Amino acid sequence: MIQIQDKTKCCGCEACVNVCAHKAITMQEDERGFLYPSVDESLCTNCRLCNSVCVFGSDKPVTNTERQDVYAVKNKNIIQLKESTSGGAFSALAQWILDKGGTVYGSAWNENMMPIHIRIQKADDLPKLQGSKYVQSQIGGCLSLVKADLREGKKVLFSGTPCQCAGLRAYLKQDYENLVCVELICHGVPSARFLRSYLDLLESKVRGNIIDLKFRDKKRGWGALLHATYKKTSGTKKHIYLSTGESYYYYYYWGGNLYRPSCYNCKYATTQRASDFTIGDYWGVKNAHPDFDTKLGVSVLLANTIKAHDIIKQLSNYLYIIPSSIELAQRENGQLVSATHHNRGLDKLWNIYEKEGAKGLDKYYSRTHRKTIFKSKLKRKIPLWLKLIIKHIR
Repeated sequence: MIQIQDKTKCCGCEACVNVCAHKAITMQEDERGFLYPSVDESLCTNCRLCNSVCVFGSDKPVTNTERQDVYAVKNKNIIQLKESTSGGAFSALAQWILDKGGTVYGSAWNENMMPIHIRIQKADDLPKLQGSKYVQSQIGGCLSLVKADLREGKKVLFSGTPCQCAGLRAYLKQDYENLVCVELICHGVPSARFLRSYLDLLESKVRGNIIDLKFRDKKRGWGALLHATYKKTSGTKKHIYLSTGESYYYYYYWGGNLYRPSCYNCKYATTQRASDFTIGDYWGVKNAHPDFDTKLGVSVLLANTIKAHDIIKQLSNYLYIIPSSIELAQRENGQLVSATHHNRGLDKLWNIYEKEGAKGLDKYYSRTHRKTIFKSKLKRKIPLWLKLIIKHIR
């Protein structure tokens, strides 16, 4: 049976849970909220299927790259572009699948503002999957639903972190022509419980219940603005905006702190990818492709397989597409080169969190990053038009 002795070798993809016909495996939280497989020995038959699908924990490198071309892309649908984190590459691919009567799987917020993978079949539900969640999404029983859709002949788009996409492929044990896997350029993932404790703290400050969360709102352009919508007891909806330095969760996320242990040992942080497509923000695109309008974001899109190249040819009605190169994309996307570096101060932050919770970590951050918080508040209050003038003068 599967036993996780070294936490750096489990990415939480849940392939082992989905492959177990006897339901002997469940995902259980550790002291930091990360999910790991736990086996009920009374149900286990020692068939070892769980070990056979554990691709992240194996020493064998996993790659699906057959031929790789790189593009700078932007969604032609302005509504989808505005709701997307960067250039709307995912929503364009999802719309293409939905237009062909297919199904799309991706991460969405549930009623408790926790990220879970869901299945959609209509464009009206696409906004649920748009936007970065910056936390590990629970796969649940999605992998078995994907297999059922594929066997029925439906086109399926599955999106997730590289390890989640690799977990799906290992679970399926064969390639399906009607499956399209889209992975993110992933920095790493905190635990859902860690996020929930932060939201609880934020709710206590605003005295309301958070009902929506956008980590990359475009109200002030393409960047990093956290937008939380909350409801007061009166039923009134209100909004709060925070820049990177105003939120310990946001700041520590971008700093590479408090990720799952496996994220610092990620085998997918390289140009060799596990999925048909790889998508992310095209940081540095203004220098790489100065003629591309970047106000509302641009995505970098890696086509890694022959299947992906065939699809690219069909996306001209959905995307503005400019050929680029992996060398240009790598310049400001470090996870196309190597995994996030393990920060020296990581253990100290976890110790504070485990002893004092979100309040303790918030207090520590407020005390040690006063200048960062002040500068971030000041920067957020500068109007977008003035920011653009300042940037142009530079």
